Amino acid sequence: MKTLFLSIFTLLSFSAFAQNRSQDINTQKANTLLNEYLIKNTPGIAVSVIKDGNVIFKNNRGYSNLEHMIPITDSTKFVVGSISKQFTAFSILLLEDEGKLSIDEAIVKYLPELNGLPHNVTIKHFLNHTSGFRDVTDLNSLKGRTDLDRTSQAQMVNLLLRQKGLNFIPGTRFQYCNSGYVLLAEIVARVSGVTFAEFVHKRVFEPLTMKNSLFLDDPGLVIKNKALSYVKRNNKYYYIPLNRSIVGSTGLYTTISDLSLWANNFDHIIIGSESIFKKMETKSHLNNGEIIPYALGQELKVYKGLDVIFHGGGDAGYRSYLLRVPEHKLNIAVSGNFESFNPLNISYGLIDIFLSDDIENPIKKELPNYTHKNLKKFEGDYQVFPGLYITMIAHQDSLFFKSYGNDDKLKLPVFGENEFEFPARAHSRFKFTKNGLNWHFSDFHYPAKKVVLNPPIYADIDLNELTGIYRNSEVETSYEFIIKDNMIIATHNFNNDIELKPIDKDSFITDVPYMGRVEFTRNSKGDIDGCKISGQNSYDVFFYKSE
Repeated sequence: MKTLFLSIFTLLSFSAFAQNRSQDINTQKANTLLNEYLIKNTPGIAVSVIKDGNVIFKNNRGYSNLEHMIPITDSTKFVVGSISKQFTAFSILLLEDEGKLSIDEAIVKYLPELNGLPHNVTIKHFLNHTSGFRDVTDLNSLKGRTDLDRTSQAQMVNLLLRQKGLNFIPGTRFQYCNSGYVLLAEIVARVSGVTFAEFVHKRVFEPLTMKNSLFLDDPGLVIKNKALSYVKRNNKYYYIPLNRSIVGSTGLYTTISDLSLWANNFDHIIIGSESIFKKMETKSHLNNGEIIPYALGQELKVYKGLDVIFHGGGDAGYRSYLLRVPEHKLNIAVSGNFESFNPLNISYGLIDIFLSDDIENPIKKELPNYTHKNLKKFEGDYQVFPGLYITMIAHQDSLFFKSYGNDDKLKLPVFGENEFEFPARAHSRFKFTKNGLNWHFSDFHYPAKKVVLNPPIYADIDLNELTGIYRNSEVETSYEFIIKDNMIIATHNFNNDIELKPIDKDSFITDVPYMGRVEFTRNSKGDIDGCKISGQNSYDVFFYKSE
């Protein structure tokens, strides 16, 4: 019997030793992974890996404040950008669970100011980015506001509630839109009777003991242990202030530890319900039945055979990523405070380390051997957004990418059948389709159609009939179009002058995302009576000609 006890004890001791040894090796690998992305005396990152509710890896690198060289710690608060959308979706579903609203209801029930929209938009359309609503970033930029300006939640909501047009019929396509989540926060406030920040604090942060988290709806509020955001230019770091206090789509200041508490609630429910989490983790579909990867406040995909649920976030110089592998109860939270930091590399690298025995390493596939003749079918111009065109060029036996009208070319390595890597951005590629391509840009997907461009020259355009002042009541701003150096220039009280380049009859493009295309309109007499301005995510905002 004594021998038996000794044998069992030996086995248990060896098992514990092997487990600790494995954990030590994984920790070393994780630290090595972080070392690849950081150097001394720079902004930094905070990383946490949780498995079965327990911290199995945590590390902080770099500085939250470069001026005073304050290190990043467990108490450092980051702006986590669009990860905020998970909390907004959860808040809406909490209210639905209590019978106070339904996500299938029209938004005008709670936002009657929007009764002038041409189509019915539901709360669910906002939640899964299929509403067709114009994006707040473009609208705010058209107005002349930037992150440097103090912009409140009330100002942003008022701007959105004045909109009369949509980009497309709701439910017919997926288009990521921050506006919907800003207005969802407003719905939470109107239904609950308290501000969105107060609602989340009381209903989420307090019960989950997220003591270092807040939604900032007051731009003047001092936030203890806040990481500042930075951008690197010419080997120097510059501070990027964030003076907006917009919540719902963004606005969450939190620590890596608090983010982990939130992620753990999906595995071990403290607040919410199974029905809420099922809705948050079920892919949405369009009107035609097509499945899209976005659920409600979260996105889903398969990584090396594992089902992962995630959301990234970026605001000013902040970059964050929250990823969950529900089957293995593994949660990864990453935050950084410099613009060039890409958290995807670390997040998925940590999956490779801590779930190495469970992932499916892809079989190395034989890549197509394209010749110049084969590549010719990909050549041409593609419209990604209104006014944003990209060009594909076949040269010898390689395919090259360039921005439309730009001479600089980028070689695209072959990734697969009709698929090419976009090396300028990690985890990005082009996949060509019958009539265009899909641009996979990190976690975003942009469909682009192939077009034939034959732009006119300025000499063939009567510039004088385009000049004048153009006004819009939805954005409450105006632009004056003037002639300068034989070109049409858009001038504004706050924005820099914008050069218009002809792309078609009465249509022009620019290098500015929020004014990618300007299309002049004519009345029944053929005279110019206005223009429609389209940005990357806000289409056909009409400006009438007042002079």
